[in-house]
Amino acid sequence: MEYKYDFTETTLVTKEPIESEEFPSDLFKVAADMSDDGMTITLDGVALLANEQLLNTFQKTREQIIGQNLLQHIYPDDLPKAKEESQKNRKIVYEIRIVRGDGTPVHAEIRAHPIIYKGQKCRLIIVRDITRRKLSENRFKNYHNMMNAFPEAVFIHDGNGRILLSNEEANKLLDVKAGESLAGTNVMKYILPEYHDSIKEDKEKIDRLGNVTGRFIKIKGDHQTKAKSIEVSVVNVEWENGPAIMAICHDTSLEEQIEKSEMAKHVMESINEHLQWEINEHKQLQVKLQKMVEEKEWLLKEVNHRVKNNLQIITSILNLQIDQIKDKKVIPVMREFQNRFYALSSIYSSLYHTDNSNEEIDLSRYLKDLTHNLFVSYSDPDKKIKMECRTDGILMEYDQAIACGMIVNELVSNSIKYAFPGKRKGKIDVSLVRAGKKVKLEVSDNGVGIKAREKNKDYLSLGLQLVDSLATQLNKSTLKKESGEKGTKFTIAFTYDKITKR
Repeated sequence: MEYKYDFTETTLVTKEPIESEEFPSDLFKVAADMSDDGMTITLDGVALLANEQLLNTFQKTREQIIGQNLLQHIYPDDLPKAKEESQKNRKIVYEIRIVRGDGTPVHAEIRAHPIIYKGQKCRLIIVRDITRRKLSENRFKNYHNMMNAFPEAVFIHDGNGRILLSNEEANKLLDVKAGESLAGTNVMKYILPEYHDSIKEDKEKIDRLGNVTGRFIKIKGDHQTKAKSIEVSVVNVEWENGPAIMAICHDTSLEEQIEKSEMAKHVMESINEHLQWEINEHKQLQVKLQKMVEEKEWLLKEVNHRVKNNLQIITSILNLQIDQIKDKKVIPVMREFQNRFYALSSIYSSLYHTDNSNEEIDLSRYLKDLTHNLFVSYSDPDKKIKMECRTDGILMEYDQAIACGMIVNELVSNSIKYAFPGKRKGKIDVSLVRAGKKVKLEVSDNGVGIKAREKNKDYLSLGLQLVDSLATQLNKSTLKKESGEKGTKFTIAFTYDKITKR
């Protein structure tokens, strides 16, 4: 969606001029246009500029924001904090609640930066709606409280046995002292050695069936002198960082003492009914945990989206700077930096739009977009250069994809700039093919060759040093250079075990 902004400004109060570099209003427009956060520039707390996202966050009209003191939109309980933070003339980050146009409070993260705008000391303020994050935090607190409300001891541990969470009953079962925690310790530490083999068998059943019930074992805490008999039921659950195991433990020490009595049968029936109830409850918790995992995946995509936006903002700022540079010798250097930022931002753009849970990049599409951008960036009507990119449809993890993309960026840009001096015609080819686990990346041109290029002092640049460095980051890679009167070819061969062909 493309937003149109009305950058209506209030008149600045005339004060003593300040000799300092000013924050340009057109830079605010570019940043605001590309940001998903609310942005404003204030003088003594009064809003001078505001983007559409800020108005959407506050759910108020431009007239209710521009020319008004932003403190009037702060939730009353947070007003003292907001006033205190507004007095600090430095970069700050804090959280407060704001009151929307309909009267509802919304959690927001505030980032304030001191700037000089039209000769006055102002502040650039970025407002981010963090209501969703606050809801997730509260949901996790409620889940933890729910675990503590269970009448039985509950442990959650990963596949290696490392305890991730234990409720209050579990801490009582092992006599954990105040200030101590079971988190990070291995659950096998507390199980007597003679039960280790049966626990390993249970793990295989859990992998096949998803749960195991009615296993009797003995455990002993660090501060206990006598082992306790427990009945444990385990079930697979989804946790923050992947699959985990939930163990519900019932202390059967008392049952051992009365198992010969007539009450034993009734006690066991009651325990079984209770365990069945707990299993049903845990199934509901598993659904909630699944939702938490889905939210985490959404947040990860959002992070990639933010990084992509930040890199694109840098690219746009560089573009604005290039347009203002009068020294033509500096422009190619700035253009190289801009293309390197584009190569990185394209990766994060692919990560944001991919549906692949392993965060793999469609390398074919990425390289074609990258070479097209380079061709447009260095386009010169006097040079009739053709560009061709042929690649197999390969999915590759983003760290290796970045290395390939940066290598292509440097080699193609070098060919465009140096391989075809004057008005010489030519062609640049980029090829990426795979055979089994072997991948071969070739960048070639039919230009003047390396020896002729080296006459140009600018040719021995950072770009070729980057190519050598980046090639070493690829697994079991080799770099081969061939050059002559018919052109130059760079061949990088490497091994990649996780390749998926589309």
